Amino acid sequence: MLITLGIIGIVAALTMPTLIQKNQDKELISRTKAVYSTIQNAVLKSQSDYGVIGDNSLLFSPNNTSSQTAEAFAKYFNGARVCKSKTDKGCSTYYYKVKFGSLRLSSDNSGAADEMGSWPKILLSNGAILAILQYNNPDCYAPTTINVTDEYGRPLKNPDGTNQTKIWHNRRCAVVRFDVNGIKNPNQLGRDVYSVAVMKDGKVKADDTSVTFGGKSLNNILTGKEELQYTNYSSGQKYDF
Repeated sequence: MLITLGIIGIVAALTMPTLIQKNQDKELISRTKAVYSTIQNAVLKSQSDYGVIGDNSLLFSPNNTSSQTAEAFAKYFNGARVCKSKTDKGCSTYYYKVKFGSLRLSSDNSGAADEMGSWPKILLSNGAILAILQYNNPDCYAPTTINVTDEYGRPLKNPDGTNQTKIWHNRRCAVVRFDVNGIKNPNQLGRDVYSVAVMKDGKVKADDTSVTFGGKSLNNILTGKEELQYTNYSSGQKYDF
């Protein structure tokens, strides 16, 4: 009897963390659906108000600062509050670090984290947080030079030691990053944090299709697959490769 109980205890100890994580992920998926739907509805309402169905470039205007867009967008969420910067009264809490969906490395080979942007925040009444980045590109388009990186986010070098670059065609009016449960953990892209691109043609879609930026998880959720894809790593920990 004691041996049997011992075996049951060992099995429970091994399986319980997995079950807890699965339940947590299930709850986060449900929250993600709700917040994404709220964002979509707000965008559609704004198009109707501006009289431009299928065009996001008036609310998310290239002439706006990120703060101006955040204030205008916040009006479409009941009970929302705007934090223009970390120094605003009561706002410092909402500027925090989030892990990437897969391992990214800092210059010292430690696990990297993103600071949820220095972007203005919209605090929703349901506890979710939106971060707004407004681009100032005419007609929501500009070719942009960016660094080429390896799978861990480290810049690749040319033979002369300079960074390899490429042209990226930015066709986004703005980016909205959202954390479905606010400052609560796990604070990781692809689990409770996502980025969506606001396109001129009225669409709001995953900003990136990779695991690293949460696009895989978001697309899974929106297509009914309901599977989160991420790597649970430790930010700040050194990695020897």
